[in-house]
Amino acid sequence: MPKDVQSPLRVRYAETDAQRVVYHSNYLVYFEVGRGDFLRAAGVDYNAMEASGAFVVVVEANVRYHAPARYDDELVVHTRLDEVRTRSMRFAYRVTRGTGDSETTIASGWTAHVVVNREGRPVPLPQSLRSAIADAGLAPPDSDAEPDFKGDAVISPQA
Repeated sequence: MPKDVQSPLRVRYAETDAQRVVYHSNYLVYFEVGRGDFLRAAGVDYNAMEASGAFVVVVEANVRYHAPARYDDELVVHTRLDEVRTRSMRFAYRVTRGTGDSETTIASGWTAHVVVNREGRPVPLPQSLRSAIADAGLAPPDSDAEPDFKGDAVISPQA
């Protein structure tokens, strides 16, 4: 299994509903935090990549809720890259609370991404992005292998 990057965070009151439980859409924000930390850990300068005209956009997202998280809980977002293709990639996430035997999975999911140019047309992943991820030891072992997720994601054949 590919190496993951861990992003600690604390649930803020604004992220909860009237019952002080994390509102469901906030997990996508947590996934974004994990994805940003993953790219930084790989040494990717996302601002420079966008300045060069390559934008990584979300084309599909999936979240599975396992247990509630509440205000002031300390969580960890575990992020790994599951698949890299010519113009697309898929990240997998697991949000946990606690450590060791007391670790509880709160949510899990994945996001599929396509790289597009300034006109919004799919383009190949920049070689600098591929190299940075590989050099950091964060690349998936074999992107042609069976995916490690339970879902029915389909990335457009144009991707």
